[in-house]
Amino acid sequence: MSKIDEMRSGFETAYIDGAVASGSTYRPRFVSNNYKKGKKVLSSIEDELLTCDRFQISVAFITMSGITPLLQTLKELEKRNIPGEILTTNYLNFSEPRALEKLNSLSNITLKMFDVERAAEGFHTKGYIFKKDEIYRIIIGSSNITSAALTSNREWNTKLLSTEQGEMAKEIVAEFRELWNSSYALFYDEFYENYKERYKIIKHQREIAKEQEITSIESYKLKPNSMQVKFITNLRKIVESGEQRALLISATGECVIMMSGRKSARKSRGSAA
Repeated sequence: MSKIDEMRSGFETAYIDGAVASGSTYRPRFVSNNYKKGKKVLSSIEDELLTCDRFQISVAFITMSGITPLLQTLKELEKRNIPGEILTTNYLNFSEPRALEKLNSLSNITLKMFDVERAAEGFHTKGYIFKKDEIYRIIIGSSNITSAALTSNREWNTKLLSTEQGEMAKEIVAEFRELWNSSYALFYDEFYENYKERYKIIKHQREIAKEQEITSIESYKLKPNSMQVKFITNLRKIVESGEQRALLISATGECVIMMSGRKSARKSRGSAA
């Protein structure tokens, strides 16, 4: 059976009738973490990396804990000279400089950072593109390169398959290429030092914010001053005397309480209420 025939069979199982028998190699799949079933997004990405002849990755966030379990695989690809392009972003200044430095140290990987501030647009992609001969396998969904996203979080991704002539692969690869070639996508040497310094400052600010005690809202309750207390006391006396209505006139330095239905007034001097 040819690759195209295997893909057609896999599509039928994935999208039309799950009871149809087909090989797993060319079948689209739902990719998620499920510790009860021993499923990890990480495993799917490792499998595709080890069988591809080139790869492209676009994710918003990269952490050291995310690339550490991938390092052995990435170093193996370096030995085999399998080229890779990785695009990340300075969105929220979340990606860790150590992780970016480690990826850049691999000779087969080209790393870029998309500057969302200069571009004035968001960047929150999570896509992994693997090419083997004329076939693309693409994992796209919710997983960044962080430990939690690749191993434990509730993450929803789908693995798509397409020939290089297929509409799906053409659109996704074109989108990646557009971002990669953007004037806002900076090479490592162009962004790293500035980003590292900014990351340090923001990380320090976050640590300070965590240590600060959260002030109780009780301490911000408004309390009347001494003159205002007198005004409130007079009003209560009016109500207790059976009056149904009262008028409070509060001018600068003086407060006059008029009682409806009586020829009397009570005047208190002091600050305005």
